[in-house]
Amino acid sequence: MPSITVVGSVNRDLVLSVEGLPHPGETVLARHFAEGAGGKGANQAVAAARLGSRVRLVARVGADAAPLLTALAAEGVDVGAVRSDERHPTGLAAVVVDGAGENTIVVNPGANAALTAEDLPARLVREPGEVLLVQNEIAPEVVDLAVLRAREQGGTVVFNPAPARPVDPGVLAAVDVLVPNLGELASLLGAARPAGPREARELLERAVLPCRAVVVTLGADGALLREAHSPGGVTHVPAPRVEAVDTVGAGDTFCGALADSLGRGTPLPAAVGRAVRAASHAVTGLGAQSSMPYASQLDTPILPSAS
Repeated sequence: MPSITVVGSVNRDLVLSVEGLPHPGETVLARHFAEGAGGKGANQAVAAARLGSRVRLVARVGADAAPLLTALAAEGVDVGAVRSDERHPTGLAAVVVDGAGENTIVVNPGANAALTAEDLPARLVREPGEVLLVQNEIAPEVVDLAVLRAREQGGTVVFNPAPARPVDPGVLAAVDVLVPNLGELASLLGAARPAGPREARELLERAVLPCRAVVVTLGADGALLREAHSPGGVTHVPAPRVEAVDTVGAGDTFCGALADSLGRGTPLPAAVGRAVRAASHAVTGLGAQSSMPYASQLDTPILPSAS
């Protein structure tokens, strides 16, 4: 069973489904409302756990988080390293999803911003080859230390640089697999956001990044893979065509599935393909965590959309 430590955020998600996303100054009525667990750290932890990994989550929540922790534990996530903070509420994300599955998200970090370097376990990686999965919804110094410590301990480091912000080159050099989307890749490189897969491929081919591999998520277009020492250049991994209901959590599903596969020793190209399939499953249902697939579902062909 793969062993993964996720260092990241935990949020309460408030999800409003609307016909169309509101314009500035416009009020629209929601067709549906749901509340559940979210945050990139929690989402990626659940995604990996559902696929069979042994997952430990390192995070900070408010005193109001008991239902969220119960839900995470029910998914098989070890929450023993999640600290309760009496001074800050649990992070909160207000998510608005339109009829095409597109979304806007506003996050109040809450206790996520209070996670410190002292909260990190001394052993992030308990055995060589175990996976550390980390994102940017926590303080930069915590991300940096987690990456460097896990690398020193012989771990496989997967870094999802979301939301986008500058990253020290020395930290990037300790990353095994960097997983940005188009906007995050452009931000890291100080470039304009690519308009589509072709421009993204050209940007990735020119990119100078010290990490060992870069996997760029493209949403419905799948993903691009570039390995530093591969003579094959950039590989495009297409996604199956599906009818998207809700894209919230698709990127987190991708990261969790990628970490799960790498923890099993799966070669990176095959791991990316499995992550693309997992994310495609996730967009066919409503909600970030509720629609994340189990391992048995990835062995079942996804029915194509009618379009």
